[in-house]
Amino acid sequence: MGTCKKTVFCVLLISLICLTGCNTDSKEIDERTIIVGMGIDKNEEGQFIVSIQVPVIVSGGQQGGEEGLVSEFETLSSTHNTVWEAIANLEAQTPTILFFGQLKSIMIGERLAKEGIEQVMDVLDRRAPLSNDVLLLVVREKGEVKEFLKNETQLVNLPALYIDRFFTAEQKLSRTDDVKLFEYRRDRNMISNAATIPLAFYDINTVIEDMAVFKNGKMEGELIGKEAGISGLLKERKMENINYTVTIEGDGRSLEASIRTNMDLSYSFTETNPVKIHLEATGKGELVHLETHKDRASEETIDELHKKLEENIKKDIENTITKMKGINVEPWLIGHRIWSKNYAYFETLNWNETGWKDAQIDVNVNVEMEQTGQRILPEKIKLGR
Repeated sequence: MGTCKKTVFCVLLISLICLTGCNTDSKEIDERTIIVGMGIDKNEEGQFIVSIQVPVIVSGGQQGGEEGLVSEFETLSSTHNTVWEAIANLEAQTPTILFFGQLKSIMIGERLAKEGIEQVMDVLDRRAPLSNDVLLLVVREKGEVKEFLKNETQLVNLPALYIDRFFTAEQKLSRTDDVKLFEYRRDRNMISNAATIPLAFYDINTVIEDMAVFKNGKMEGELIGKEAGISGLLKERKMENINYTVTIEGDGRSLEASIRTNMDLSYSFTETNPVKIHLEATGKGELVHLETHKDRASEETIDELHKKLEENIKKDIENTITKMKGINVEPWLIGHRIWSKNYAYFETLNWNETGWKDAQIDVNVNVEMEQTGQRILPEKIKLGR
């Protein structure tokens, strides 16, 4: 019995030591320099420019009769031949160690993106505290990444936090979907070795609306405007809250209408060489605006809008596909779906060289006009007496 008690005591003691033991990597918050945003670019000499955005808490003015705290930030930059040495130089500029565990977004310069980001991805892969949920963004050449990181908006002080909120807002009327670090890694390693990253620039305001297209880690093209929304439909097989402006002829004049659309997409393919791919896009449309308040959505008008909307969506899908065939990049996992269903057949297609470019694709679009948004209906229903 005494031996049993000693054994239980030892087990409890060891468990207590394990539960209360300190992690050798644990640090107090004031021993870390917390990074919320990171920018990586290249200069004309080919050196890497690494910038980090660090929040700084400073005492503020009087607010409501009480002294408050105002959240601000600093942007630090370093230039070196390698990304890792640039990061080391940045750490030399701070009194504490750099902590990437709270990193929200990584912004990549367009010059670097066109040369290739494989070396950058390798460094990020080896950064243990880095979250896979970090958002990726490509910043156009018209503005340096460092300057993009510095730009404040009237809505959010921290640019890195602005980007995070931009993509996490629900039901946002946007043409660009977010891409996280793990999603880029996943897509890059699929059969087509292709991926997309949102494109942004800063003029008067921060604008995020297009997509950069990558193959083998190098930016090969762009998806602009509606093309970015169609890209989301082709990849995720779903497109939400995309606005279409449709013009039809009526009463001797042109009538313009705005229609909000939500689409789903289904794939099928025929095992021929080249492959025949069948795309079926179905969805619902909501009429949100007619050109003037006098216009009424009659059945004839709805039918015309419905037909024109389907034509426009089909044309956009076909044009987007043609554009990616022109640069021989397939970023929508179409090839991977064929590969997963019939590997032996896929091997006959020579997908990355000629299979994608030669693929025969037919598109069918069917949209149901679900709502007109019209409160003054032609039909009157009597209520009560």
